[in-house]
Amino acid sequence: MSSFIMTLQALIDGLLIGGVYAVIAIGLSLAFGVMRIVNWAHGELLMLSIYTSYFIFTWFGIDPYLLMFLTAVLMAGFGYILQRFVISNMLAREKEVEPISVLLFTAGLGVFLSNLALVIFKGNPRTATTVYTGRSLHVGMLYVSVPKLISFVIAMGCTVLLYYFLQKSETGRAIRAASQNRNVVTLMGVNIKRLYNIAFAISVGMVGIAGALLLPYSSVQPTSGTTYSFKSFVIIVLGGQGSVIGALISGLLVGIIEKVGTLYFSDTTAQIAVFAVFVLVLLLRPNGLFGRKQG
Repeated sequence: MSSFIMTLQALIDGLLIGGVYAVIAIGLSLAFGVMRIVNWAHGELLMLSIYTSYFIFTWFGIDPYLLMFLTAVLMAGFGYILQRFVISNMLAREKEVEPISVLLFTAGLGVFLSNLALVIFKGNPRTATTVYTGRSLHVGMLYVSVPKLISFVIAMGCTVLLYYFLQKSETGRAIRAASQNRNVVTLMGVNIKRLYNIAFAISVGMVGIAGALLLPYSSVQPTSGTTYSFKSFVIIVLGGQGSVIGALISGLLVGIIEKVGTLYFSDTTAQIAVFAVFVLVLLLRPNGLFGRKQG
């Protein structure tokens, strides 16, 4: 296989996995951009979502892509309760723009979830064997993974739907306005607490979708969340806080850098390259490639 074909293959693989990275990061970007809080438990919530999808698939045999709707609802409900009864009280008590208690709470929640998963599920990776596992489409000399392709298409569809919701619906426009200047939104009579509840529910709901999309071709273990947390933070820094389009493009970019870097160098070098891009954007464009200064 020529180097050109190998590079093209890596680009395709990078785009496919990058689409799912984008869905994971969009949820974090939404909470970060609207509420200005850093959810350090984002990756662990994804890990919880994948485990949930795995066991429902194992016990009931429901197709992972159909499970997406169930896990999205379950995780969104968990996110709503978490925001409504825990994080909301912290925000009200401290009355700070970025209360340190929320940061510490989400960091502690992440540690708790990963260790709880380690106690319950042990450290062995779990993989779901579906009808899509191992299947590929042949396009000339290229191979396109069927589960990755399906996950990518669904991820793009979810991203478009969320973008349409944020652009066209009244609630979506209020969320976008809050991400730009929450004080003005409050003065206009919008219930900012309710808006936060909805935004965080959507944030965690996107993680529920991503968990089901990853299940057909990815293993899960208690430490899986750490990797995805790092990638999510890199993506939202690249794309800009609260920017759906920015998270999408940055997710695709990170996926391409990983796959092409691994092809020509090593997986470790590819991760270093991703981190280098992350630092470079932080230095040159602190608001991200598609972000805007918030009020």
